[in-house]
Amino acid sequence: MSSENQRVSNSETDAFFVFADNDDTFIFADDNGGQASNDSGSQAVLNSPPAPIAVWKVLIVDDDVLVHRATVLALEDCTFESKPLTFLHAHSATEAKYLIQTHPDTALILLDVVMETDDAGLQVVQYIRAELHNHKVRIILRTGQPGEAPEASVILDYDINDYRLKTELTRQKLITVVISSLRSYGNILKIENQNSELTLALDHLQQTQAQLIQAEKMSSLGQMVAGVAHEINNPTNFIYGNLFHTETYVQALLKLIKTYQEHYPTPVEAIQTITESIDLPFLMEDLPKLFDSMQAGTERIKHIVESLRNFSRLDEAGIKPVDIHSGIESTLLILQHRLQANDKHPEIAVIKEYGQLPLVNCYVGALNQVFMNILSNAIDTLEMGAGDWGITSETSSLPTIHIRTEIQDADRVLIRITDNGLGMSEPILKRIFNPFFTTKPVGSGTGLGLSISYSIVVEQHGGNLTCSSAPGKGTEFVIDIFI
Repeated sequence: MSSENQRVSNSETDAFFVFADNDDTFIFADDNGGQASNDSGSQAVLNSPPAPIAVWKVLIVDDDVLVHRATVLALEDCTFESKPLTFLHAHSATEAKYLIQTHPDTALILLDVVMETDDAGLQVVQYIRAELHNHKVRIILRTGQPGEAPEASVILDYDINDYRLKTELTRQKLITVVISSLRSYGNILKIENQNSELTLALDHLQQTQAQLIQAEKMSSLGQMVAGVAHEINNPTNFIYGNLFHTETYVQALLKLIKTYQEHYPTPVEAIQTITESIDLPFLMEDLPKLFDSMQAGTERIKHIVESLRNFSRLDEAGIKPVDIHSGIESTLLILQHRLQANDKHPEIAVIKEYGQLPLVNCYVGALNQVFMNILSNAIDTLEMGAGDWGITSETSSLPTIHIRTEIQDADRVLIRITDNGLGMSEPILKRIFNPFFTTKPVGSGTGLGLSISYSIVVEQHGGNLTCSSAPGKGTEFVIDIFI
């Protein structure tokens, strides 16, 4: 070697780079034994589809500053997929751990083995893979003391991607190793992106399928309800229509009897016997009351039929002005049997505080579905807590659902549905609108109701659906939609 150049004498770097006195730079030896040039011919450029990153981060970990400088000099003009390399530097295992933690998008680590300890580099590998769970970054071990870490055991025991002696890494070989590692890292990113896209597509498909299934169930329920309402409506109308005539006829007969009594105050013995046996005075007094009761009963049936038909609304798929309270009442009517006391829970009280609301433009059938899902969940919650029901500082003595409606900011309607059940923890609360998430026992729920309700309120109506809850403090859903 000439007097201008002198080889650095260091067991970690011997035969690895050449130090030039005149410009204080370090370069790798070429494969042919000459000095590597820094012209454009030494660049490694591969044309591939653009990667979703701006630069490739390369972390150099070595306790010898000369190794850092030589590595950068060898790779500074290297590009891959038309993107340059940017370098991070660590001079110890501690620094390396910090940098990889703060730069999780690092593509490649050129890692020395022997630093502050004989196995410092291997500890870094364990930290990256086992503690940070980063399996994307490519790790190349470089060592000048192979006896300190036998290659066979390192390959078997540590999740590294290559193992090289510093003495064998010429500039061209280093570029080859780096490009190969970056290609591997880029392929991993592409596979992860594809997996993410497939996962999103699968989730979307499952949600769509779930919505179609739920919509079909609601459509079937609506058809059944409409059919039942129609069948009940016909005989009810017949009874209701004839009650007026029947009452008129009975009133005429009662008038005739009174007239007979006025003109024949002393009837024959046979008539007197029948009069006493049927308690004619009571009959004449009670019969009009019976007609009034029948009239009220048929009107109640007509109201139920109307509520059933309002709930189904199969012929009203479009948006139109509707009475929100009518939809709530129709839903409560459908759920009336679940509110009644039974051997599993006491009666569930429903407290209604309806504000003065105008007609609201909405998809009435879809909004009724939201009311059905939220109220059904409230009833489920109260039934689940029935075994532990009791008076506490946070709940009343009986299971209760509180429904309040109000106008907000002149152009929005708030519908608050609150129960005084057992409430939910924060982790559960964060997931309740996720598709297929449910806290109900297996077979008791699909986890679709609230997800679909959220979609109806937010996507179809441009509103908002929120939930607040805490253990022991009940749950409140707030439906916020524009008038």
